[in-house]
Amino acid sequence: MTPTAPSSRTDHTQTTRRACRAAGAPRTGVPTMPFDDQNDLADLALDPVALLHEEASRAPDFTIMETIRAKFLPTKRDAKLAAALKLLIREAVKRKDNSLPPSFENRGIGGGLALIGPTGVGKSRSLARYFDKHLVLRGYADPASRSPLISITVPSPCTSMQLARALLRATGYGVERELPAHRLWEMAFERLHNMKKFIVHFDEIQHVVHNMPDKELQQMADTLKNAMDDHRITIILSGVETLRPFLQFDTQLLRRFAIVPFDKVKRENHADIVHVVETYAKAANLEFKLGERDGIKPSDVKAEFIARLSHAAFNAYGYAIVLTHLAIEHALQGGRAHLVPEDFATVFARKSGFAADRNPFIAPAWLDIDCEKIFIEPNLSGATQTMKPNAKAKSKGGA
Repeated sequence: MTPTAPSSRTDHTQTTRRACRAAGAPRTGVPTMPFDDQNDLADLALDPVALLHEEASRAPDFTIMETIRAKFLPTKRDAKLAAALKLLIREAVKRKDNSLPPSFENRGIGGGLALIGPTGVGKSRSLARYFDKHLVLRGYADPASRSPLISITVPSPCTSMQLARALLRATGYGVERELPAHRLWEMAFERLHNMKKFIVHFDEIQHVVHNMPDKELQQMADTLKNAMDDHRITIILSGVETLRPFLQFDTQLLRRFAIVPFDKVKRENHADIVHVVETYAKAANLEFKLGERDGIKPSDVKAEFIARLSHAAFNAYGYAIVLTHLAIEHALQGGRAHLVPEDFATVFARKSGFAADRNPFIAPAWLDIDCEKIFIEPNLSGATQTMKPNAKAKSKGGA
């Protein structure tokens, strides 16, 4: 399947360039650039992303990979997450006064949901897909929209004060003055109320809580409880396992939250990865082909390959998708009609730098490979040993 570039791309680019020149952009010569006959400064007025996209999209596989990467494949856990979110929203809009019609002012206290799982399992993308598909929540990326949701990715590192600033920025309000944390939170809650936003999602929330002393943990817990009780805000948290101790730190906070786990892929869930590989390969017009092995049933060959892929991906669903995308891209760039294990082995080697004996797609003892340990060094016995991050610093007198 060879995609063709839209016929309007070149016309649009040339029209934009003519407009730039008509506006008085100089025609001074500049060195040739790697996109569409760049030869004067007028071209620099174009959006650089559009120019680079124009160059990249000339590759036959580019549009295919754009389409594939935008394709979301839901699993049973997405259905469980959707059910939990539906219940959370239902609680959030229950009327405070049953004698009055439902409204922003006539709603009860907020609740909470925590989506917890290792990195790479697909938490953020699953939540984003739910938000984007929801008839009322979608549009949340624009704070001026009617969506009642604000979603932010927590910066790292982050304090309570920085989190309040990030929340204010997400509502379209920038704070230039130095203000204490409690005042920033007051401003954030007031702005959310004025904008009729009552659902707040903090992604990667562990950046705030995983290194906090107990006193600050309690203050953060109190802030969230205040948001839910006094300001009737529904809180959605997503993050890795270090979020668990924070929720358990305060019993009152914990009981306000429903916990939804996104665990690592287990053998009984390998069918989800089979679906990923076969669906994406079909979308790229590739045949997923494993070949034959003497004395081994085709179903067993497939089961072993999927187990190797899961192991290479740290048993993380999201990372298995990443490796599959890269393998498909490698096959397309090679001009082949088949997706084969060698494609996966090649892209894994590129990403990790592992030699063949540590590549789980081709190594005989693949189950013994710790794919999360990239940097190793040989010891005198000939075995391999994981490098300690501070070993070099200590040898130089570092702390």
